[in-house]
Parts: sequence; C-alpha cells; structure tokens
Amino acid sequence: MDSDQGKLFVGGISWETDEDKLREHFTNYGEVSQAIVMRDKLTGRPRGFGFVIFSDPSVLDRVLQEKHSIDTREVIIVLL
Repeated sequence: MDSDQGKLFVGGISWETDEDKLREHFTNYGEVSQAIVMRDKLTGRPRGFGFVIFSDPSVLDRVLQEKHSIDTREVIIVLL
C-alpha cells in the first residue's frame, strides 16, 4: 500500500486545535491511524495546518463530500 493512501491535508485549523481534537473530529468517519498538527520548529507554535491518515482509505470519499468545522473554524480538506 502506498504510504500516502488515506492521507488528507487539513488547512486553516485554529491555533488551539491539537492532535487530539483533530483525531476526535475525524474518528467519526473511521479509524484514524495518525493525526498531526504541524508546528514551527523554533517556537513550537502550531502553523495552522496538519494531516490526517485513515487506516481505511475507503472513508475518504465521505470525508471529502462534507464541510468540516473544528474549534468553530471551517477547515479546508485536500486529498493527498
């Protein structure tokens, strides 16, 4: 299996959104194998985007058909 299969880019997330909140939101669609919030290497502050990887890539169609709001912000979802 390709390592990027089942992987989504999640953009526009709130500074308060952490990996647990990201995972919690997307677990509604299927098992999340990884939820990552990208952080600045020097400050450790969130950069406003992250990635979610599903164990089962077949859930991606359903995820992409809906709008997503996490921590009261509408986020952008892109299939990688």
